[in-house]
Amino acid sequence: MMAFQYRHFAKAVLALALVSAPLGCTHHELILDEVIERNTNAMGGRAAIEAVKSIEVDLHIVDPGFEVDGTYRAMRPGKMRIDVKANEKHVFTEAFDGEQGWQWKGEGNQEAASSKATTALYHGVEYPGKLFGLHEIKQRGHHVELVGRENVDGINHYVLRLTLKDGYTTSLYVDPKSWLITRRRDVRPLHVDVDPTPTTIELLNSDFREIAGVKFPFATTDTDLKTGKVIETTTVKSIKVNPPIDPTIFKRL
Repeated sequence: MMAFQYRHFAKAVLALALVSAPLGCTHHELILDEVIERNTNAMGGRAAIEAVKSIEVDLHIVDPGFEVDGTYRAMRPGKMRIDVKANEKHVFTEAFDGEQGWQWKGEGNQEAASSKATTALYHGVEYPGKLFGLHEIKQRGHHVELVGRENVDGINHYVLRLTLKDGYTTSLYVDPKSWLITRRRDVRPLHVDVDPTPTTIELLNSDFREIAGVKFPFATTDTDLKTGKVIETTTVKSIKVNPPIDPTIFKRL
């Protein structure tokens, strides 16, 4: 009798475990490496991401005070340049050659960028989603940690704190449905040489499309979280992966 009762008790415990297992998995909180791996796979995988050696992006930028077109080019190991046109006229260029930033203001010669502008350009090219994947952050000398979950617009994001090797910090929001980085929040000026006043800015990435096996956002919106005001929108018109780029363009006009 006791053996019969024990067998039925064991079967009941096993059945309960099997029923409960999916529920436990649903609520499983991931560790940092798991979030990074899921993001990497969602972006296209390590091989595809690391095969991106250079990019050329044609985009349209709208600020409250102006509307321009631009061509952004970047190349590993961490160089960038953006040329800006207004009404089809080349009016501005800024670049980071891997060590120093410089700019050209529409006439005359190029000049060295301020230290703050150089730092901002360096940060921009290092963020995951342009040249580099999230899985490459550590090997580039930066630090990333999982700080928890945050519900924004009904989505319970995984929040990563990225600390670049110069000490600058930003927060990356990973959507657990798509596993893409759909938001970034940090305290900074939008355009440091125009207005150096820092504010809390949220960058929202959307309209992800696959180019050469890698997902890129084709729309971004910058919002001042203190006021709720949209301060810049960028729409990508085209992206070229690994176009031929003369590396000297990152050093001179």
